[in-house]
Amino acid sequence: MPATDTDIPSITITAKDSNGYIILGEHSGVPSAIPTTASKFAIGCIIECASDGTSWTNIGTVAVPIWSNGGSLMKSVSLAAADIIAMYATPVLVVAAVPGKAIIVDAVEFDITRTSTQFANGGNVAVQYDSTTHGAGTATHAVIANTVVNRTAGRTITARIPVVLSDVASASIVGLGLYISNASGAFDTGTGTAKIIVRYHLV
Repeated sequence: MPATDTDIPSITITAKDSNGYIILGEHSGVPSAIPTTASKFAIGCIIECASDGTSWTNIGTVAVPIWSNGGSLMKSVSLAAADIIAMYATPVLVVAAVPGKAIIVDAVEFDITRTSTQFANGGNVAVQYDSTTHGAGTATHAVIANTVVNRTAGRTITARIPVVLSDVASASIVGLGLYISNASGAFDTGTGTAKIIVRYHLV
């Protein structure tokens, strides 16, 4: 009989395996918001999204689920105001490194909700390879202008296509995670929040 878990209320559980991990369920939200809660989903778990009817499979691990709908992987990370302000000096992990594999970005979306307390200063934002500070890592897409962060109150969505990677040394991208950072200087004063969504595949 379908049930829910207090740790993952958006998932209606249809079946679990002998270890108590979910193997089949339904997500009440959009695909980008499928939870990646550790120790809940079995490898190979299938989650159907009620919002659009798509099915997603955990091709990661029990500890770190990675949702794929057939070659396309996706990770969504929420950013608190503190994360946005700190990411100049402390880039925020978006997609964890996969040993021996390069994470190739297919698309990036930046969904920000600004409040009446605006962010100020700061430089252009990008998802990059590795945790190099000050947005100085190898970029995966055209930058998101700092004005997107610093605008007045309201929610906006910015989409970016990937940059062309040509003859890139494997050491620059293989086995490295993806992080979001910004150049020029830290943002400050703002109280808004954001979500960064990365769609990618592995090579």
